Amino acid sequence: MMGGGFSTGHEYQTRGRGVSGQGSGAGSGTRIDTFVDEGDTVDDAYDEFAEDTTITDRQGETISARRDVIVAILEEDLSIKESQLIGSFTRGTMVGPLKQDSDADIMIVLDADEHRQWTTQRNGATNALRAVKRRIENDPRFADTEVTIDQNVVKVRYHDSTLEIAPAFDYSEVPHAEHPRDGFNLFNDASDGYAIPDTHGSDSWMGTNPRAYKNEFEARDQAHDGRVSGLTRMMKKWSDNNEVPVRSYHMEIMVHNYFAEKARTGERVPSNYHDLAMDFMQSLPDRVRSTTREPIYDEAVDGGMSREEREAAARKAESAADTLDEAAAAKERGDTATAKQRLKTEYGEGFQ
Repeated sequence: MMGGGFSTGHEYQTRGRGVSGQGSGAGSGTRIDTFVDEGDTVDDAYDEFAEDTTITDRQGETISARRDVIVAILEEDLSIKESQLIGSFTRGTMVGPLKQDSDADIMIVLDADEHRQWTTQRNGATNALRAVKRRIENDPRFADTEVTIDQNVVKVRYHDSTLEIAPAFDYSEVPHAEHPRDGFNLFNDASDGYAIPDTHGSDSWMGTNPRAYKNEFEARDQAHDGRVSGLTRMMKKWSDNNEVPVRSYHMEIMVHNYFAEKARTGERVPSNYHDLAMDFMQSLPDRVRSTTREPIYDEAVDGGMSREEREAAARKAESAADTLDEAAAAKERGDTATAKQRLKTEYGEGFQ
């Protein structure tokens, strides 16, 4: 049975010109001022860039259709309670145009009554992944498609994107599933979430609750008129353009945490993308040099990052901060062409 009620993530609100929000500056439900000078072409370019980094409706429909094909194949041999698209695709932080490394995540929730052996076997998590992989690669439509296992997902690589399929059970159905946070927490408990394979260093099941993070992210994004997802896409684009050794999800969490910190301290959030990007970029070197934790279970999302990679990312962020300062100075003196050219060197040809 297909899971319902999820957002495909490929439709975004149009950020209008000259709109003002009201709020006190504290909490994820607070709105920020969004007035942008109509004649400021640097800010216009930023708004257009943020909008242009989304995937298209057609690309979103393609991903959804591929999900349907995958689920239909798996349903032939597996008892599936529900399936849902999760990850950046549903949060509006997936960056377009799509390329082979662009990944969309699918969670396949299995019926424990039919597949309980995978929750109790010594290598049950790996066996569940192998079963999903085998069923997909044996379908003639995937004869020439790369299908592999990567820690807790099965990856299906298309020419223009990758689908990552995570088999799952309701968390309560898996004995001894690892809780992502030590101790019990009423509001961040995994018991209303799911258990997915964890084959990194061991073979077990671990709790996750993608709905909880999605709800928090969307609330904060709505409070800031879509600028949380917009800044996330821009920073992912910058990272890709400059070969910064930071994973996509890691970058998203750093952007989310930036906004969360502003809410906790009551510090003003810049009201246009140019100042917002500068402020975030100035904080980025310290962020990549320290541990980044996701907001639901406080788990580190950068555990595989080496010290050398952290330093390389920090240096690139420091250089980018200097470039954005130069662009700001050019913008201030009215030299729009120079400002936009400097920004294009950081963000790539997509920045116009």
